Amino acid sequence: MPMIKDSLEKANLSINNINLIVCDIGPGSFTGIRIGVATAKAFSDSLNIPCIAVNSLESLAYNLKRSLNDGDYICSIIDCKNDNCYYAVYMLEKGNYKEIISPETDSIENLKNLIIDLSNKNITFVGDGVLTYKNKLSSMFTNAMFSEDNFLNSYNLALCGLDKFKNNKFDDVLPLYMKKPQAQIQLEKKNTSIKISEMSLSDLEDIQNNLTTDFDDFWSYETLKQELLSSSSKYIVAKKENQIIGFGGLKIVLDQADIMNIVTKKTNRNEGIASLLLENLISICSTHNLKSITLEVAENNFPAIHLYKKFGFKQISTRTNYYKDKNAIIMQLAGF
Repeated sequence: MPMIKDSLEKANLSINNINLIVCDIGPGSFTGIRIGVATAKAFSDSLNIPCIAVNSLESLAYNLKRSLNDGDYICSIIDCKNDNCYYAVYMLEKGNYKEIISPETDSIENLKNLIIDLSNKNITFVGDGVLTYKNKLSSMFTNAMFSEDNFLNSYNLALCGLDKFKNNKFDDVLPLYMKKPQAQIQLEKKNTSIKISEMSLSDLEDIQNNLTTDFDDFWSYETLKQELLSSSSKYIVAKKENQIIGFGGLKIVLDQADIMNIVTKKTNRNEGIASLLLENLISICSTHNLKSITLEVAENNFPAIHLYKKFGFKQISTRTNYYKDKNAIIMQLAGF
């Protein structure tokens, strides 16, 4: 914000002089892109002016626009480390860029196979990937040319956005995440060792003595046993190194299901286990061609409410004092 304020003051302008905002949506730094998009949308909404989304790769292509002719190909390439890159291919056509290959991410070794139709055409590479992979690209593409202007700049971002505005290309102004955040990658690595399977009576017996200490004191062993043996119930269990770390179940009534519980072992919480269980329960409902899934959750159980909303559940009603002195929120997922 201070940089924006300083730039406007130096140009003798105010924010009210602006009538179009152009925003780079990535790929790029996860945090940086989120801040940029949030800032641009805040100005757009508060001032009621349009905001144009431009991805980093098409912005880079504009570094070359003044030096190209119709029919020329451009491959924007951004180094994303470990011999991987973001890339997209464009062709200049009647003064505007035509997208030939939309933004993708892959290893530099696979790039030739992915754009093999262009391997014998005149193609200019632009972006910081040129600095890292120029020798490899030269060996892959016999007619390759390389830009000397390989960094993003706001001037060409603005030119690209202005062209899109003139051509009525109003894409959603949302972050373009082409790689998962490192935290999510690490979480998924942990989850590869977690196995989800149908819960058996012997599984329940394995945790019988530790049910109230390792999990939550919500249902007795006998109640869970009756649920597990019911023909209308479906229960699954999460195991890590053959140890039960979570379980969940639902009851099918006609063409809908009620989720009865999703429970994670106390020492294994915040590892994505509840998400895995919920994902598999939804899959069971989809396999049985059910129309909706309903559940109730305590109104102050914010982590669970956030999880259910993430999977598309919406609040449909409230049950007063359902949990002793707490209300229950009734949530439903339909059309999955």
